[in-house]
Amino acid sequence: MSRMPSLVQAGLLACSLATSPAAAQVAGGDLSGPPPAPAMQPQQRPQAQRFIERFRAANTTGDGRLTLAQAQAGHMPMIVRHFDAIDAQHKGYVTLQDIQAYRQQMHAARESGDRSTN
Repeated sequence: MSRMPSLVQAGLLACSLATSPAAAQVAGGDLSGPPPAPAMQPQQRPQAQRFIERFRAANTTGDGRLTLAQAQAGHMPMIVRHFDAIDAQHKGYVTLQDIQAYRQQMHAARESGDRSTN
């Protein structure tokens, strides 16, 4: 269990560091084809790139949308465990943008919790 926070942070950090064309497509509504591969940013951490690669590998349809079954088959336990919370709009899939939004919410909640205890 001690590895869980670091894995969650790594996965969620990946989403916050990677401005993905897939996320831009979803935000813009352009889902006509598979998202192009994002260029790795110089400041992007290897953890972030690995998370994106794992997301893409699990996304067997190549549409930038990860279903619960794909997350399970792709061995993405953080996504599986928090799928319902990440899929806040109950679409039946999550995107890198959804994961990033979830990560930001969790970070904000932690920050406000830390401030209330000081």
